[in-house]
Amino acid sequence: MDTRSVMAGLEASLNAQLELAATDPAVESAARALMLALDPAIKQAAFEIAQQAALEVDAQLPDASVEVTLRDGEPTLVVRQEEGDAARYRSDELAARLTVRLPEALKAELEAAADDVGDSVNAYVIKSLSSQGRKRSRKRIQGTFET
Repeated sequence: MDTRSVMAGLEASLNAQLELAATDPAVESAARALMLALDPAIKQAAFEIAQQAALEVDAQLPDASVEVTLRDGEPTLVVRQEEGDAARYRSDELAARLTVRLPEALKAELEAAADDVGDSVNAYVIKSLSSQGRKRSRKRIQGTFET
């Protein structure tokens, strides 16, 4: 994310407003002090927006995780692909059975979703359930923000 360009745009907007009140040096001085004071808060807000975006995207990617890191002082979204949990189970480990009663329409949706990703219904359910458990257990935001 390029917060520097956002800050430059904000500063340009403030400078345009200052040109309207350029006859008063006290107003100009106060505006400059305000920009300096707001700079850390605006950077923090940008980082928090990046964290919210990472959480939203992470929740929508079943086989990936999204984190916010700092690169050159700028928040950056990093997507890491995770190996599907269904692949880690050997066929001889798949001995447990579960019978689920569900509406025909929901069964058809499940079959269509599995078909869309090229999986059997069984593999699709295992992947979905495994990734949901993994998603719940890793919802952490790490990092620091320098101002």
